[in-house]
Amino acid sequence: MISSVRFTLLFILCAVLLGPAAYAQNIEAEVQHLNEQVAEARTNNLHLSSPRAFSDASEYLTDAQKKMQKGDKLSDIQRAVQRGHTQLAEAQNFTDIGGVILRDAFTSRNAALEVRAPEFSKDQWNDGEKALRSAGSEIEKGDQNDAREDAKEATDYYRKAELNAIQSNLLGTARTHRKHAQNAGAEKWARQTWKAADQKLQKADQLLKTDRYNREESRVLAEEATEHFKRARHLAETSKRIDDDVEKNAEQALLTYENHIGRIADALGTTVAFGDGTDAVTDRLVAAVQSQHDDRKNMRASLQERGDRIDQLQQVVDSMDARLATLEKREDNVSAQLQTQREREQMLNRVRGIFQPTEAEVLTSGDAIIVRMKGLNFASGSSEIQPKNFGLLTKLQQVIREFPGTITISGHTDAEGNDALNMKLSEQRSEAVHQYLTANMDLAPDRIRAIGRGESEPIASNETEEGRLQNRRIDVTIGF
Repeated sequence: MISSVRFTLLFILCAVLLGPAAYAQNIEAEVQHLNEQVAEARTNNLHLSSPRAFSDASEYLTDAQKKMQKGDKLSDIQRAVQRGHTQLAEAQNFTDIGGVILRDAFTSRNAALEVRAPEFSKDQWNDGEKALRSAGSEIEKGDQNDAREDAKEATDYYRKAELNAIQSNLLGTARTHRKHAQNAGAEKWARQTWKAADQKLQKADQLLKTDRYNREESRVLAEEATEHFKRARHLAETSKRIDDDVEKNAEQALLTYENHIGRIADALGTTVAFGDGTDAVTDRLVAAVQSQHDDRKNMRASLQERGDRIDQLQQVVDSMDARLATLEKREDNVSAQLQTQREREQMLNRVRGIFQPTEAEVLTSGDAIIVRMKGLNFASGSSEIQPKNFGLLTKLQQVIREFPGTITISGHTDAEGNDALNMKLSEQRSEAVHQYLTANMDLAPDRIRAIGRGESEPIASNETEEGRLQNRRIDVTIGF
């Protein structure tokens, strides 16, 4: 939060340096910023955990907006904005203690929101909101005991609201059809169907009360109850019509029933005669359905057989595609290797062309090149680089710029003299080259290193002066 003094200085600077128009724009931006902060505080539930401070911040925001619309003094608008920020800061101070005391209440509130409790259980939801705001007020007063009691009350209200919302969502349709069936007299005229539907609805309700998150089983029961209530309503309405004039309506009901059966028979491609009674009609319909079922079963078997054959062919195609892809990949790898090899050969030729035969020899070793600095000579027992070698080292820098890998500078001596002294001298000479390169090039410290090998890695015989001269060398290994 920016202090009032800093706010005042900020706005004075805006007025002096930027002029009235820019100052007014800055005021508008500050009001908008406060508006965003208030909205964020509401999202973080500060209107519940610290209702008084949040309410004051909101009022100051409204006051600042009204003053800005009326064109009041900029200092008055700025004062309202500052006070709004101060109240938000005060509300934020209660976040930690509120997070502890109101944790269960907020958890229950979120669970109730997920099942749309404000819509399906409005009274319990509003009671929960009232109790939670009361708990927040007690926290602001410093009365944690009363805050805990109010938070517990809010938690209970939210849990009731959540259960009511779940019941309304899952059982609402079934209860609506129960009422329709009841109004149609299903309790009297379709007693058995009504009873079965009511039992399913009661069981679904009881499941939710026992475990409100066991929703799938409750949903299935509620859907079954809905269908039973719809059927009970239909049976009740039909029974009442028949009862009004049994002699007339009973025959009509039977004829309607036979007509429905006839339509089913037509759809199955068969004919039925009701003169032999309903049992014979039923047997004929069952046989027709079974024939349709057998035909479909045979068709599915044929389709399955074809599908299996298609799968087999697809597997062959996939296998061939995989082999082709492997060959293409192998070809690509070979091409890439050849291309890499060509590029390396070209690079090596360029590098070899930099040096004269007496200056350096360029060798390869795996993924690296070795520049054997034949022309880099040191005085006997010395590690000082002589000016005559600066040109050769400049060429070495040119080579290093061609390759991105790490650099190892290895110092070597002949076998004359003491082993320990030779090792120390080789280290000093490689370090001298290391220091020269780092002083003249922008090289990361972890990319270059210097080591001494002493007389341990000769490349020629130490029995002759020519061989000893070759062994007194600097090798620079550079990774591709």
